[in-house]
Amino acid sequence: MHKSPHHPSTPHPRPQHDGVRHGNPDWFSRLIHHPAWAVAAVLLVAFNLRPALTSVAPFLSLIRHDLALSGLGVSLLTTVPVICLGLFGPFAPMLARRYGTDAVILASLLALALGIVIRNGGLAPLFAGTLLIGAAMSLLGVLSPVIVKRDFPRHIGLMMGLYTMLISLGAALSTATAAPLRRISDGSWQLALLHWAFSAVIAAVVLVPRLFHHRATAAGKRAPARIAGLMRDPIAWQVTGFLALVGSLAYAVFSWGPSMLEARGLSATQAGAVISLSYIAQMATGLTIPMIAGRLRDQRLVAVVLVLLTGTGLLGIIFGPVGFLTLFSVVLGLGQGGAFGLALLLIVLRAGNPQVATQLSSMAQSIGYVVSALVGPFAVGMIHDWAGSWETVAVFFVAVGLATLLLGLGAGRGKTVATSGS
Repeated sequence: MHKSPHHPSTPHPRPQHDGVRHGNPDWFSRLIHHPAWAVAAVLLVAFNLRPALTSVAPFLSLIRHDLALSGLGVSLLTTVPVICLGLFGPFAPMLARRYGTDAVILASLLALALGIVIRNGGLAPLFAGTLLIGAAMSLLGVLSPVIVKRDFPRHIGLMMGLYTMLISLGAALSTATAAPLRRISDGSWQLALLHWAFSAVIAAVVLVPRLFHHRATAAGKRAPARIAGLMRDPIAWQVTGFLALVGSLAYAVFSWGPSMLEARGLSATQAGAVISLSYIAQMATGLTIPMIAGRLRDQRLVAVVLVLLTGTGLLGIIFGPVGFLTLFSVVLGLGQGGAFGLALLLIVLRAGNPQVATQLSSMAQSIGYVVSALVGPFAVGMIHDWAGSWETVAVFFVAVGLATLLLGLGAGRGKTVATSGS
């Protein structure tokens, strides 16, 4: 193991264009190389990483009724996308080497929009579109931290903070605007969900100038075929496990949070509003925690605090006084937003360079999201169906929280993964 080295920005030569030789101003080169495009690309990709999933939860009862879905069908609808986030992750490094990181991200955004459109065509298209959405989000999730490592080596904490904040903003807006979008769509949940395809298309359009950025394209194609030793490195597995369990609790709340609150006596509308506050709270720590933790050599104390906040929020929602449910939801959001931001930051910090970051991001998110789906929404649903109460689920939450704490103590150490070929 060795300390994480600094990677200063690599200066790139002034691009030459025919317009320069002909005496025309080099406005095109200045435009496509402006750093604002890189910032906008990261933030818009982050914003689109949740709405296609979180916008479905408020309409589950309507979807189940209109399409005659069984209980198993509803469970699959909420679990399959999260599993897809893991199953398609291993393809990200290979595709990035062949076509370039930015090109793969652009194609994934267009595939995300297409999946949202297909999903509204009926029962079979619902699951086909969901699969496409999960695959697209998987590639976007794996490659986005790589862009941060590559394009913002001096501002990793800030950019990962903004990235995490935009993820939370997308989740909050998609949940809070579900009912209003359905109202302006003549009561159609299909049209309400369709609105999020436009968001993905806008992100794709903004990403187009990055394809002309020769340094980004070259960096993506220079990635080595394989980073040896990653699967044997304990730090890599601790980062993967921390992301997996943080994600499992997050997706459990995405899928079952409203039901947990309704069991406390809140109406569906009230439950949705309280959960939205949790997502909004995630934005605060999602922004600040990576900025703070990125300046530290050791992130273990930060991990401990965030896991404790998450556990307090979850137990408060299940056992706390009804009058304080809003407070516990905010505490939960502060913990989960910061924990998720820290988990993504650790992928970048524990990797020595962008090539290792690509491989570690693929490993952590591929394995992590499969575990998240099984330990999160699926296991929580099964335990609740078996026990018939959320109090029993709380015991499971405590066990997952303790495991998350131990993995955070390992992943938070100020070391990088030991690999060869990097």
